[in-house]
Amino acid sequence: MEESDKNTVKIVQFVEAFGGGVYTYVKDLSNFLATHQHIMPCEIHLIYSPNRIELDKDLFHKEIHPGIHLHEIHMQRDISFSKDWKVIVKTRKILKKIKPDVIHLHSAKAGVIGRLACLGLVSEKNIYYSPHGFSFVQQNISRVKVMLFRAIEYGMQVLFGGTIIASGDTEFELAKNIGKTLLIRNGVDFELPDKLYVQATNANFTIGTVGRLTPQKNPKVFNRIALQFPKINFIWIGDGELIDDITAENITVTGWVRTREELLQKIGALDVYIQVSLWEGLPIAILEAMAMRKPLLVSNVIGNKDTVENDFNGFVYNTVSEAVEKVSCFFNEKKRLEMGDNSYKKAFSEYNKTTNFLRLIEVYKRDIKDKKTS
Repeated sequence: MEESDKNTVKIVQFVEAFGGGVYTYVKDLSNFLATHQHIMPCEIHLIYSPNRIELDKDLFHKEIHPGIHLHEIHMQRDISFSKDWKVIVKTRKILKKIKPDVIHLHSAKAGVIGRLACLGLVSEKNIYYSPHGFSFVQQNISRVKVMLFRAIEYGMQVLFGGTIIASGDTEFELAKNIGKTLLIRNGVDFELPDKLYVQATNANFTIGTVGRLTPQKNPKVFNRIALQFPKINFIWIGDGELIDDITAENITVTGWVRTREELLQKIGALDVYIQVSLWEGLPIAILEAMAMRKPLLVSNVIGNKDTVENDFNGFVYNTVSEAVEKVSCFFNEKKRLEMGDNSYKKAFSEYNKTTNFLRLIEVYKRDIKDKKTS
């Protein structure tokens, strides 16, 4: 490892769940730090796992800033004491060489492994943890697992400390009960959405969503809603193991798209963006839809509900029948376009990547010892 300037802050971003919205957030944050050296000179290290199926490795290496130091460690989502211990040992070796001033952990697995790996190597006040959706809010696991995951979150905070960075308002309220927490919302860049936006002109009304076909994203409910509207086109932008849950003939599954531009173009072609998830942190996909001026119909779960003000930029629903009922509210074109414009205004004011990442940099700076030479 090359010797860095004493004024340079060494920052490690550590992530196992390197796919979907977490991938976008960590990649964007790392790139933002690399391109804003005038605000805080820093040496950025990214420790990540390449094992998530949705990770496009070739695209990642094109999208990540060349000045970022990459460290690849194979990790798995499920708990395995023997495998996880090997990851902890490997991570500690890397951290000992880096000697980081700041470590930022992303998602539950990294929150555990990362805090164990940096024990004695990084000051507690310079450890940050972004849950991106607490594991104990999952609705497809047993009560025993919920209790276990909750105990792990509370236990890690009590034993190893650090600051939780909540991505949205409802996650913030939950996190405050666990330990020291700051609210720094997820965000998106508006330059490309502004460039690509054109008003959707569909022959058939079109409703769509973005995500992996997994239990979390709840494709069965998406399918149930589509079955109620055989004359409406439904689009699932993504792919995944639960593709067999999609049976309605009016649903098109696009498969994964490679670039953000292609994703935004597909979102832009929708009349309404829907998110039927069982749980979330704060979905980047919804924020992208807001940046593309889409009205929203979202399930009433943490993260989703933060993005919607009822009858302003969309609706939050509690039941499938309520979701079906709300779809008809979007048929009025004037009202629908007004809601879409309101989505953009809300996103620009609350979920602006530049504003929110600058706030995070100030948090990093606040807790770092002055490294300037006397």
